[in-house]
Amino acid sequence: MKFAASLFSILLFINGIMLTFQYHVYSDQLKEEDKAFHYNQDIDVVYRKGKLIINHHLSSLPNENMKFKWPTKSINKTCSSEDKNNCSRLNKTLTGLQKGKTEEQTLAYVIPVSKKGLKSGQVLQDVFLTLQKGTPVHTTVHITDETRSGGQWITGLPEVDSKTLKLVQYTMFSGNGPVTSLYWQKSKMKKVFTNDQLTLYGMNDITGDLANSLKGLNLENFEHVAVIETNKKRKSAGRILFTSELNEKTVEQKVILSQIYQKYKFDTSPSWAPAIVASFLSDRTLGSDKAKKMIAVLKNYMNQDQLAIWKKGLEKMEGKEVTTTSLDHLLSESLQLKTSFFDMNANNGGKIAPLLFEDKRPVYINELQQKNMQVIFKDGRILYSVKPILKNLGYTSKVGTNGFYVKSDSRSFRFPMDEPFYVYNDHRYDFISQPIEKYGNDYFIEEAWLVRLFLVNVEKSDKRIDIITSKNGQ
Repeated sequence: MKFAASLFSILLFINGIMLTFQYHVYSDQLKEEDKAFHYNQDIDVVYRKGKLIINHHLSSLPNENMKFKWPTKSINKTCSSEDKNNCSRLNKTLTGLQKGKTEEQTLAYVIPVSKKGLKSGQVLQDVFLTLQKGTPVHTTVHITDETRSGGQWITGLPEVDSKTLKLVQYTMFSGNGPVTSLYWQKSKMKKVFTNDQLTLYGMNDITGDLANSLKGLNLENFEHVAVIETNKKRKSAGRILFTSELNEKTVEQKVILSQIYQKYKFDTSPSWAPAIVASFLSDRTLGSDKAKKMIAVLKNYMNQDQLAIWKKGLEKMEGKEVTTTSLDHLLSESLQLKTSFFDMNANNGGKIAPLLFEDKRPVYINELQQKNMQVIFKDGRILYSVKPILKNLGYTSKVGTNGFYVKSDSRSFRFPMDEPFYVYNDHRYDFISQPIEKYGNDYFIEEAWLVRLFLVNVEKSDKRIDIITSKNGQ
């Protein structure tokens, strides 16, 4: 056991030198405003039957107040007895650190696991402490297995060393970025491919063509992940990815999307949103058929300058919540034209809502400004959100089995939507252009039809659009 302890000390000392060097190189590349929210971490995990004992060392900490996010199942949380700084910055409630010049802090906690021991193929998620609004620049994880259960540990970080000693088994991982999960399986798998961006664990050797393809997978600022081939259904977790297919397309997509999920938050976004963000940042086309079609719409419209602004804006969204509204705001800025392309597609099922542009001027109906009013341009036509207009003009509207229905005390309309006619007060009238159209989840009426059918006048100035009831409509 003395030999093991000596080995750990030597490795820790060597890693400390590497860590300091890598941090300064990496931090020089960070934007000035981001530096206060980055730190390094060295995590020592001891696996004993029924629990993981963790000593979590934080370094390069800023002189700011910081809050902890403890693992949900963590117990026995305390200041580590190994902390030479006497936990001077730790607050009494163990919820965070106070301002101070001390740049290091070591915390200890325990993660209970089954008393029967770990199950082969088990993924342990949310096992490590994090700092709110902070991102680890570099992480090192030491795993000491006192049960000598054999098998293989995987974190998603590059594996640096692995030793089987008399009393323990030891594995060390080290690399840029955070780590969130641990994976253990009883039987060891072969590393069939490894480079700076991924390690592939497979059942059999991969083909030369696949190896060459993976060598060409150079993704700027993307962190290392582990891809594990398995016939069992397992959900990927953080930097640990599972796949039943070992081919270029599948591996590439899993690797890229895993990075996007780590760097961005998509809590309320549609399933296609991460794939679209990932596609533009990696210069590839990923995701579902809908995602690919939306990407094609944007690429076909944007010129090189607009595309560069769009991609730079996506990069700045890292660490933030990505919503369809925030994507629309960025797209509008990139194109210098207001659009709700992503919001419309979020409410359009599997169909693709077109890229439409909006008039930025506020809309007034009989001098009352409308807050949720859209005016869009489509194929040389001007269309207005019809429901808020009708409500202000004293009409009710609804979608029925035979089209879009509009009714007031003296007038009624039915627009079949897919037929070249409309019905007014039980009389049928044919037309060439559709009065009302649906985009996303909203209905719009063409300006000429708005004036003709609902007896209003539309007046425009540089600052506003006015919809006024005409004398004939009074």
